[in-house]
Amino acid sequence: MHIHIPDGVLPVWLWVAGFVLTGILLLVILPYLRKQTEKIPLVGMMTAIALLVMSIPLGLPVHINLMVLIGILIGWHWSLVVALVVNFILASFGHGGLTIVGLNTVLLWIQALVGIFLFRLFIKIIKNYFASASISTFISLVVSFFLVIGIVAVSTVEPAEFLHRYEEIGHVEISLLTFIILSLPVALLGIVVESIITGFVVRFIKKVKPE
Repeated sequence: MHIHIPDGVLPVWLWVAGFVLTGILLLVILPYLRKQTEKIPLVGMMTAIALLVMSIPLGLPVHINLMVLIGILIGWHWSLVVALVVNFILASFGHGGLTIVGLNTVLLWIQALVGIFLFRLFIKIIKNYFASASISTFISLVVSFFLVIGIVAVSTVEPAEFLHRYEEIGHVEISLLTFIILSLPVALLGIVVESIITGFVVRFIKKVKPE
């Protein structure tokens, strides 16, 4: 889950806060990245995969991003780098504004972070890779969805502007509750699809490359 609105919509303090938080997180993880340079080729591959799946039109105002899968494979430190690079490249091609790269980076990274933690927890309890990865992805995406709702709420921006194809439907005004009602069914569809895909991929990787 992340935001697709263009530049000039969010209040300055909010998108600046996104960049500041991203910068602080990068400074914190930098020492860890220097110790894990052997992961750089895999990180590049995961970045390409994320760009690919986030650019595939599904015929709905939703797409998958596989950040939980990426987090499981490369860890929480490099997941932040992937989130930043992916969002910057997509924004450069008009997939959301450049000013919201910071917020979107944090949103995607939180997905990976929550997913990694829950996967490691569930694999010890359930001992099933498909179920652990699927459940972890589902929960992390639900958390991310409500974080987006929180951003919509604190931004004080008309909620309709966060809807896909807002420019095509013209100026409309809706309440935050209406926005949630409109967004939730579509978001849940994407969440379920991504959860199942992540579960299958993690199970497959475990079979062919257990280490």
